[in-house]
Amino acid sequence: MSLTYPVAADALQALTQPVGLERTQAAARRLAGREVIFETEWLRPGPERAEELAADIQSALSMGAAQVYENEKGRPIVALKFWRILTDEELKPKPAPAKPEGGAKAKEDHADDLYFRRGRTKKTKPKPVDPNQMDLFQAPASDASDEA
Repeated sequence: MSLTYPVAADALQALTQPVGLERTQAAARRLAGREVIFETEWLRPGPERAEELAADIQSALSMGAAQVYENEKGRPIVALKFWRILTDEELKPKPAPAKPEGGAKAKEDHADDLYFRRGRTKKTKPKPVDPNQMDLFQAPASDASDEA
């Protein structure tokens, strides 16, 4: 059995009178006739309202679209997952950000200079050479003077 979620404009409508029940976003979009988005909304009905909504909550629980919790005072909290139908305002394209006037460059970010000014490891200081140490790998004497 796959999970189906209600398609509605808001959470209360999704709980009581959904447009339909769909499993995927594409199917919910076809059913609604416009864009939808998957949301989880927390409903906190009062004790009286919870009794009115008990049948709807049980139906949503059986579909896997809801989970019921209790707060510290023992009141029910319903987490309802549903496909929310987007409004016309939400569908409008966002305006492009305005460019600064006068060709002003964007303010440079110097945050990297604060953290990455130096490398991670410090360079080691050359250790002094012990004059009594024998050098096993001496450079060969210049062969040019021997051949002449």
